[in-house]
Amino acid sequence: MKTIQKVQWLTAALFGVLGLIAILAPQSSAFLLIRTMGWLGALSGFFFLVDAVRKKRSLDGVGGLLCLLFFVWVLVGWNHDDSILQVLFCVYYAIIAIVFLIQAFLDGKERVQDWKAETALGLLYAALSASGAFGLAYIQNLFGLYLWLQALQLVLELYFFRHPYNVRYAALRPWMCLPAWIVGVLPSFVIGFLVTRRMENKATHFDARKTDEQPDLRVWIHTGTYGTKLYGHMTFSRDSIMYSYGNYDVPAMKLLKTIGPGVFFSVNDEIYANNCCIVEQCPLFEYGIRLTGKQKEAFEAMKDSILAQSKPWHCALQKAEWAHGPVDFQDFEHVYANRLWYRTCALFRKYTKTRWAWYSLLGNNCSNFDSAMLNQIGLDIPVSHGIVSPGEFFEYFEEAYEDPDSNVISKSWHSARVPSTLFPTID
Repeated sequence: MKTIQKVQWLTAALFGVLGLIAILAPQSSAFLLIRTMGWLGALSGFFFLVDAVRKKRSLDGVGGLLCLLFFVWVLVGWNHDDSILQVLFCVYYAIIAIVFLIQAFLDGKERVQDWKAETALGLLYAALSASGAFGLAYIQNLFGLYLWLQALQLVLELYFFRHPYNVRYAALRPWMCLPAWIVGVLPSFVIGFLVTRRMENKATHFDARKTDEQPDLRVWIHTGTYGTKLYGHMTFSRDSIMYSYGNYDVPAMKLLKTIGPGVFFSVNDEIYANNCCIVEQCPLFEYGIRLTGKQKEAFEAMKDSILAQSKPWHCALQKAEWAHGPVDFQDFEHVYANRLWYRTCALFRKYTKTRWAWYSLLGNNCSNFDSAMLNQIGLDIPVSHGIVSPGEFFEYFEEAYEDPDSNVISKSWHSARVPSTLFPTID
């Protein structure tokens, strides 16, 4: 049994036991949960703050300080009553409800039919938020049921991923997953482990291939070591061209940069990958996929549809150079789109219609875009009906690679801290 399978069996058992405790002993389990999360949150906030001060990142420092103060208050100020857990429950689901309703509004503006389902989900989460008033036992029973369903999902996936490719979707993944803020940081922990092993001259046993043939398509899961980079990014490439979707038009961003016009770019994949690792400090996981002839034709049609739904867009550095000639790069370096164009010559396009005209960090994000585009060509990647993060797809591709009948035929990782994992591109 491989390490990832052992971890999944252990996690399933842990979820089952914790779910049972939450149902049978709601008061005691709530106390244990709050204390545990309080200590973990306080330690995370402290190390986040120290790292921000050491690397002179003021915004990350504010986030770390707020995190530290909140969880210290949880540890010191909580009087063992039900109110704090009820408040956290209500606030958490209220935020999710707002996210879905905002996404429904944006999709409604573009006349995308998904707005109806998103409105329904938003109202459902609003009702869940309001139901927190029923008390601690109700919340813990829901929590216990959720953990049981997570344990069942893990067991089902461990079974189905050992069997033919076309039956794995009986698992619960499309309907239920761990919260994005938990799953999202998983690749960061894995890359940290791999780097440490390699720096100690130990084998990592991650890079692998099922066959000698070259993949027709590659999916890239980005991760990081601090701040928002922990939650990563997701892109895909074919024929040496990387395709990416995100929120790159800084002046047009809204709601603390979580919403903005949907911008798409294409660039040489190996140059982009090295730039991510070396300059942006974002290590990558790469998964190679075999395509059928029909899927290759569908990919070309998908590319054409992107061009038809978008128009050229230019970053501020491009516009400045066109207007004034050579300019000082340092004046523009703080914006990612400028850095990307300067170092990789990426070509940008802005969506003008369809649901992708508006990017939303917790809705129409990079992960949802990539999975939608890849499913459009027939890859049938399961996507949960909720807030999706790149970490969720990292987990999926890891499991899919273990399936001998899947079309995921290779995997590797890339980090600037281990130069041998980078590509031999021209500087």
